[in-house]
Amino acid sequence: MNTWLIYLLEDNDEDAYLVKRTLASTDGRQKFNVKHFKNLEQLETALNTVKPEAILIDLNIDESQGLTTLIKVKQLPISAPIIVLTGVSETLFGEKAIQLGAQDYIPKHEVSGPLLARTITFSKERYEMQRNLENLVVMDRLTMLHNRGAFDNELERAISESERYGHGFGVLFIDLDNFKPVNDQLGHQAGDQLLKILAAKLKMYKRASDFVARYGGDEFVVIAPHLTEKNQLRKLAQHKYDLLSDNYCLQDESANIREVKLDLSIGAVIYPTDATSAEELVAKADKAMYHAKTNQLPYAFYSDAGLTAK
Repeated sequence: MNTWLIYLLEDNDEDAYLVKRTLASTDGRQKFNVKHFKNLEQLETALNTVKPEAILIDLNIDESQGLTTLIKVKQLPISAPIIVLTGVSETLFGEKAIQLGAQDYIPKHEVSGPLLARTITFSKERYEMQRNLENLVVMDRLTMLHNRGAFDNELERAISESERYGHGFGVLFIDLDNFKPVNDQLGHQAGDQLLKILAAKLKMYKRASDFVARYGGDEFVVIAPHLTEKNQLRKLAQHKYDLLSDNYCLQDESANIREVKLDLSIGAVIYPTDATSAEELVAKADKAMYHAKTNQLPYAFYSDAGLTAK
């Protein structure tokens, strides 16, 4: 039987015990493993380690009261539905919690095993449906990578996280050198096929924490968290170059198999060493990529002292 990991933010041990006992007593197909945290710091530490299926929160804890607690929880690295357990039974209060990002709410005096289990299940289903709908907006339909809009949002998020926790990150700007001849000579169907192959490679051979997107046309971008040294980013850039710069078998418009030798150029930058804003970071990554392309280099870096090549 499948067991879901549930995080509970509750500073009252008796209430936490009741929630654990209530979920343990459910006799449905779903089992729950509840981890109890008394404050936001403990919850944040856990979220950075293991992601739960859902988060139950009491709004009134020692360090925060009311809907402010919900806001603080939403600022944590969460990828799960939030369910509010409240001592307030007013419907209007629950509606406010949902408007602020909670999936659902339950007054504490109404909590029962079946109700809590059902609320968690339905909240998780609605949360996943919402994420799937959001993915339709942020995904590039051809390659099924994130699109430019999603990249812009992720870059801003990475900058905010870097400022908060004090660690930097790298960005790779990848441009295909001879993609236009593929479209011109073999047809756009072959060009689309090549982009799909490259996207599949980028998705398959990436670090779990890396964010990969199609920036537009034949350009791809990679956000690499926790890379602050040029040598680290150099290894990643070399890996991407070796991965993508290859011979590819494509089918032209006449159904003939054609082999294409693809080359590419990569621009590499580090935040905050090379730039202090998203716009500046992208501009310098693009400039580094162009330097690599015009000098026939696999990749080039941008530093405060100017461009440095491989």
